[in-house]
Amino acid sequence: MASGAKIIGMEYMSTDGYSINDCGGEALCIRAFRKYLLNQLAFLCAGQNSVFRRNPFGRIMMKEGIKFVFVTNCSPMGDCKQFDAQFYNALRRKEVLNVKFGEMEATTDLVAKTAKKSGNQRMPFNYEDCGKLHVYRKMALDHVPDQCLVPKPDNVVYLSTVVAPSAKLALRNVVGMQGALLSTLIDSVYFPEYYVGRAFDEEAMARALGGRLQGASLPQGVSVRVPQITRLTWKPSRMADKTTVYSFVWCEGGTLELLRGDIGKVIETIKPEDITGLSEEMLKAYDSREIKSATPSQYCSYTFYEDFTALLTSFNKQVDTCANLKKSATAYQAAKQAVYKAFEKQGLGNWPRKAMKHGF
Repeated sequence: MASGAKIIGMEYMSTDGYSINDCGGEALCIRAFRKYLLNQLAFLCAGQNSVFRRNPFGRIMMKEGIKFVFVTNCSPMGDCKQFDAQFYNALRRKEVLNVKFGEMEATTDLVAKTAKKSGNQRMPFNYEDCGKLHVYRKMALDHVPDQCLVPKPDNVVYLSTVVAPSAKLALRNVVGMQGALLSTLIDSVYFPEYYVGRAFDEEAMARALGGRLQGASLPQGVSVRVPQITRLTWKPSRMADKTTVYSFVWCEGGTLELLRGDIGKVIETIKPEDITGLSEEMLKAYDSREIKSATPSQYCSYTFYEDFTALLTSFNKQVDTCANLKKSATAYQAAKQAVYKAFEKQGLGNWPRKAMKHGF
């Protein structure tokens, strides 16, 4: 479980793996999920109850009937939000607007009457950016959400190398949510169902999460897993401030972490029994804390690597550097590179390289 809407500043990026570059809700949620899978593998090794099992040949597999779903309060940033919101809202209000189909545009009298009465003109929608790879642009103000846009020649210098969650989820729907390290022990794990609240467009979601990769040249045995998308009917409670510099992340069996998204580190850990007492007043009190007092998250790359190598030792497997272990997941790496090439070949954008690679 996670929540957040900020990415790290370039000045806080490092090669030691102690900082989390993307503190958005989707990215933190996947980190927490991998931590959960790691814990379940540890349970299997210790002979405890786990979602994993060993087949007669000793291979680690997911138990039958186990299924994971992805729940989010709104459509992920990036291409999932690339749809004609004005037309969508008009349909919800049962209004009629001029609708564009290719180069043809149908205009009704009601449009003119509505525009004259309200003063709101229909804004043109840019269909050219549909399906394109989006990246974040870091904003200086804490209360202003980091922008998510398609890189252009005139603004690329202001962009980070953090890819929008829509593209990351599209990648994960091919290679799996488990990541490279866990791929050396288990098969790929997918979310077959997505539950989304608030306004979203089914066509845009299907396109962003896998439709734009259909027909891509993928390694044998690898395919695009387009999830089933279901609209949530409940309305979650929200804090008054829509955007904050803080992020939350929690995994079963651990404490809830409060992170500053602009530095990618933890400023407070909260016990599960104290979660109900969390309030906006407490968040405001954290503003006075110095950034120097922040500590690495249990979900940061280096901590995950340490926990993973401890698990390898328990399984009597060889331990190596993080880079070499990731390279050893050859099938995973081949599928990932195929997705990168698919984006580039279809003219959807080049997947940016990481500004800093881990040095452990």
